[in-house]
Amino acid sequence: MTLLSQDLSRERIPGTVPDGLAARVVALRRARRDARTRASRVRRVLLAPTASGDLHPRLPDDHRN
Repeated sequence: MTLLSQDLSRERIPGTVPDGLAARVVALRRARRDARTRASRVRRVLLAPTASGDLHPRLPDDHRN
């Protein structure tokens, strides 16, 4: 994962780009960065071990008549 400070070279937009396009590029980059952050958080939560093991323990098979 690259930090924002490590990613500054890709954050620069040339001065010849129109303001509207530059704003859209910045917004898209921010959205992509936020999506990556959310995905990594979700991945971390899904892969984290639980305290009691299984959240939904299965009932024994002999509980039916």
